[in-house]
Amino acid sequence: MKSNTKLVCYFPLAALCVNLTGCGTIPSYEKLGDGYVEATYTRLSWEPPAHRSELRYKKGWRTVKIWPDIMVARVKNGVALFSGYAAYRGPYHHEPQDTELRIFAVKAPELPLDITDEILWRGSKESGRDFTNTLKTASYVLSEEKDDGIEFRFATGVSGINVRLDWNQIADIMREVKEQGVVRKDRVWDTSYIEKEFKPEVQK
Repeated sequence: MKSNTKLVCYFPLAALCVNLTGCGTIPSYEKLGDGYVEATYTRLSWEPPAHRSELRYKKGWRTVKIWPDIMVARVKNGVALFSGYAAYRGPYHHEPQDTELRIFAVKAPELPLDITDEILWRGSKESGRDFTNTLKTASYVLSEEKDDGIEFRFATGVSGINVRLDWNQIADIMREVKEQGVVRKDRVWDTSYIEKEFKPEVQK
């Protein structure tokens, strides 16, 4: 399994060319395995240099852009699990280009799945918290590899929630989101993905 955990300085969205391909930058490439590639764009005119990484999938001569702005990507058994910046959906929305970190999983060349809320639901259940309230206040922070799985950390304003999942559980979540999800288009990146229509008032 290939894990990419480097920390980088990202372009402020107010000054970001959304695709960057028209900004005169040439990406560097890192193979993540199973056809997944991370393309990193660097703007050297900034001090310190600014970076943006996107996740791609290449099979034969065909290359598919999966997500245009990612932080961490892990690949195992043909599945890419990654944190990516998506349109901000919190209560304090000021700018239409604001973004926040979300958790995605994809089995390319299918559409990526936003699995953030499903992971948070499991964490709320395990910790005995009310999911409806937690969903309103929680924000995804980071993920770390733990033993044979991944630990996801959320901040809630009071005390955080940590959710540890193995890859089989992640596969179950992917099936759940794919079966009950709908196709959406991110308003910042104009990129399509699938997200489950979660109804917090309905308990599983």
